[in-house]
Amino acid sequence: MMMRRQIGIATVGLSMGLGGAGAGAYELKFQDHDYGELKGRIRAISILSARDNGWDPSSGHGYAVTAGYKSPAWNGFRFNAAASLNGDIFNSTDFDPKAGKERTARGLFLNDTGAQKGQLTNINLTFASKQLYAFAGRGQLETPLTKNTYNLVPNAYTVLRVGAKPIEGLDISLGQVTQMSLGTRAMTDWGFIGEATGTAGVAQAPNQAGLGQARFFNLGQIALGPRADDISGMTVASLRYAGLPHTTLSLWNYHVQDIANNVYAEVDAKIPLQGMKLDLGAQYLRQDDVGDGTQGIQGGPAIRANFGDGDLDYNLFGLKAGVIGPKKRWTAHVMWNQSNGDTAFLNAFGGDPAFTSSIFSRNAYRKDVNAWGLRASYQIMPGLRFMAAYFDYGQSETTGGVLNVTPAATPTKDAEEIDLALVYKPKQIKGLALKTFYVNRTSEYDGFVNPRTGNKADATMSHWRLIATYSF
Repeated sequence: MMMRRQIGIATVGLSMGLGGAGAGAYELKFQDHDYGELKGRIRAISILSARDNGWDPSSGHGYAVTAGYKSPAWNGFRFNAAASLNGDIFNSTDFDPKAGKERTARGLFLNDTGAQKGQLTNINLTFASKQLYAFAGRGQLETPLTKNTYNLVPNAYTVLRVGAKPIEGLDISLGQVTQMSLGTRAMTDWGFIGEATGTAGVAQAPNQAGLGQARFFNLGQIALGPRADDISGMTVASLRYAGLPHTTLSLWNYHVQDIANNVYAEVDAKIPLQGMKLDLGAQYLRQDDVGDGTQGIQGGPAIRANFGDGDLDYNLFGLKAGVIGPKKRWTAHVMWNQSNGDTAFLNAFGGDPAFTSSIFSRNAYRKDVNAWGLRASYQIMPGLRFMAAYFDYGQSETTGGVLNVTPAATPTKDAEEIDLALVYKPKQIKGLALKTFYVNRTSEYDGFVNPRTGNKADATMSHWRLIATYSF
C-alpha cells in the first residue's frame, strides 16, 4: 500500500473528520484505488511552574492521542470518524493537592484521577457539492456559540445540519443539536476560567454526579443539571455573506427549547493597506429566556444566584481594530467589549466569540462588564513567533466561587491578565509545534473574605506551561 501526504480539505462550518488535528493527511492508495485519508495528532501539556496559593493550577501533565479517518467521496458523500485517548503522563500529576497550597490542573483530563480514558468523538456522514452541504452525526460544531478553545480532547455534538450557497458569497444553513459531550477543557471553563459563574462555556460542573466528560448528554442536562428534563435541543440558523469587498457579514440564531434564544451578529473586514491589512470587526450578542428559562437550575449557590430566577436578559457589544503586517510578519490589535442587561450570559454549550477573551479570562460574558485588551505578535524568524497580550475587565455584578474559600463570592476589584507566548514550528520536522506561555492573572474575586470562616481569597496567577504537538 502506498501512502502519500497531502493537504487536508477545508470544512464548511462542521468538522468533517478530526477536529484540530493539523493540516496534514495521509492518502490511502492501492493500485490506483482511493481508500480515503488518515490523520493523527499527539499532544502533551505540562505545567512548569505556578503559584502555590491553592488557586493557580500548580500540577498537571496530560496527553492526548487522536486519530481520524475520512472516506473517499461518493457522489459528494463522505464517512468520517475520529477518536481520542487522554491520560496523565507517567502518573506525574498530583491528584491529591494540599488545600490552600496546591491545585490540580483538572482541565487536562477527562476524569478526576487522570486515568486513561478514550472517546469516539466523531462519527458522521457529510455531503458537499458546489451549492449544497450537509452533516449528520457526531463531531465538532464550529459556530460562534459552540466553537471553543480546547487543549487535548474537544467538546463534541450530535448534529443534523444542512446548508446552501445559492449565489456567490452567500451561505445559509439550518441545523438541530440534540446532544453534547464535554471535553477535557470543560473543567477549566467551569471552574478556573468560569469560577462557577456558568458564563465561560460550561453551565454545570462536568464532574458532578449524573454528568461526566467524554459522554453524550441531552442539552437539558448539559445546561440545567443532571436531573433536568430532556429537551428537543438547540435549533441553529445562520446567514453569512462575503460578497462585499474584503468584508464578511454573519448572523446566527440559536433557539434552545425552554431555556434561551441567542442572537449573534458579526462584521469582519480585512482591507488592503499598502502591503498590509487593516483588520476591523464589530459584534453583538443578545440572550433572552424562553419558556421557564433557567428556573430551577441545579448546582451551587453561584450558578443559582446568577440564573435561578428563570430570567435571561443580556447584551454584549464589541469592536476590534488592528493591522496585519506584510506576509503576517507582525500583527497589532486593540479590542473592546461591553455587556449590559439584567443577567449574565448563560454560556452552556461552549461558546466564546468575545473579542476580549484571553487564555484564562472570559469576563465579558458576566453581568455589566467593560473590557478592553491589546494583542500583538511578531515573527522573530521563519517558524518562530512571539505573542503578547494585556486585558482589563471591569468589576462585574456576578456571583462566583473561589476554591477553598467560598462557593459564593462577590467581586472585589477589576480583573486583569497578561499573556506571553512563544511558538516554534521547525521546518525540518513537519507537523511539530512547540509552544510555551506565561500568564499573570488576577481574578475579580481576589481578596474576598468569607464572613463565616475569615478565609481570604488569594486569587492570583503566575503560571508557565509547555505544549508539544505532533500532527501527522
